[in-house]
Order: sequence, then C-alpha cells, then structure tokens
Amino acid sequence: MIRHGTKTVKLIFAILITLICFQTIWLGTWKSPDVNYSGDTNIHTCIHSDDRKLHFKLDVGGGNNFDVYLVENSKPNYLNPYFPSIHIQASQPHNAWIHIVYTDSKDPEWRTFIDARNIDSSGSTYPFYTYEQDFYDAPLWTYSLFNRPLRFWKGHAFAVKVDHQKKYIHCIGGIEWGFELSYFRLRPKATAPQLLNKETWEKAWQILQEKLPGYSQTYGSES
Repeated sequence: MIRHGTKTVKLIFAILITLICFQTIWLGTWKSPDVNYSGDTNIHTCIHSDDRKLHFKLDVGGGNNFDVYLVENSKPNYLNPYFPSIHIQASQPHNAWIHIVYTDSKDPEWRTFIDARNIDSSGSTYPFYTYEQDFYDAPLWTYSLFNRPLRFWKGHAFAVKVDHQKKYIHCIGGIEWGFELSYFRLRPKATAPQLLNKETWEKAWQILQEKLPGYSQTYGSES
C-alpha cells in the first residue's frame, strides 16, 4: 500500500513538473499576433461591423464637433488583432488630417513621429496623414509577455484646411487617442478619446514646420 501510494505521488509530481515546463516554455515564447493581411483589411468595415464599437461625440463649440468611433480591441480576424481601431469625422470644412504620435518606445526614432502612409513613395501625402475627409487608423505593435517595445502610444489627429498655393494651414481641432501596453495585461488597453487644444496644436506645429518650410498656420477661430 505504501509503495503504491509512493508511486502515485511520484507520477502526480512528474505530471505537474511537465505541465509547469510546458507552461514556462509557452510563456517565454508567446508573441502577440502580427498584422493580419489575410483578414478584413478595410478599417471602416472592421469598426462598423463590430457591435462593441463605442461612439463619442465631442463638442469643440461654435458648431464644431467630432464624431469618434472606437473599437477598443479589434477582433482577431481583422487587420490589427486586439489593438484599437478608430474612425473620426469632423463637422467643419477641412481637406486633410495630420497625425503626430508620441510614445515611450525604446527606440528614440519612434518616440515622436509624423504618421503618414507610404512615406517613401512618390505619391505620399507626408507630412499629412491623408487628404480624405475621414480619419481612420488601426495601429499594431508586436510584443511578448516579457518584452514590451513601449508602454504607451498616443496619437494626436488634427483636422486641417490646407492651401498649398498660399502655403497656409488652418487647424479646426483634433482628437487624442491611443493605447497602453502593460505587463499586467495580456492585451492592449485603449485610452478614451478626448479633444485637443491650441497648445497641443502649437506643439505639433513645432514638429511640422521643418517639413513645411514657408507655411503659416492658424487655429480655431483665428482664421
């Protein structure tokens, strides 16, 4: 009886050790999903087909408001699995968006940058994010359980009217949004969108001036 009991204890102990080893290996090798190009890559569809999307109506005043649609954690079959996706509409006339991103990345190059698509291509809108009416974004950064490339990612999306002939930009306002990566959470935590002000635009303009030499700018009711 004693020998049989000892064998049972040893077997249980061996099973537990094996499970712990497998779990340790899994924890050490787990990585977040990369961009899902095989899924639905249309950000508008990903957001508006998701019944979990949040709608924020942020009023600047004077008839100027922003409608923000946010999915805090995109579905795994969408473009940016588990990361936030956003759609912003501005009520006042505008013809472009500017997007400045701030992070605490380990790489200094990514701590403050102008976000734009196809920066190196001849048809790039850089330093403008887009010349479309609506703003869409679906960021993604890969990470592991024990290695976070950053702790926060904060985007400042500004709706602007730009006249390239006159070299003039007028900002009608903007939205701050983003996410946090924590060692205590498996998935990113989206931050609630909020209105930006003249001070944040002037900070952004300090970054943009180098890319737009000779341009002047105004903000809000200054135009």
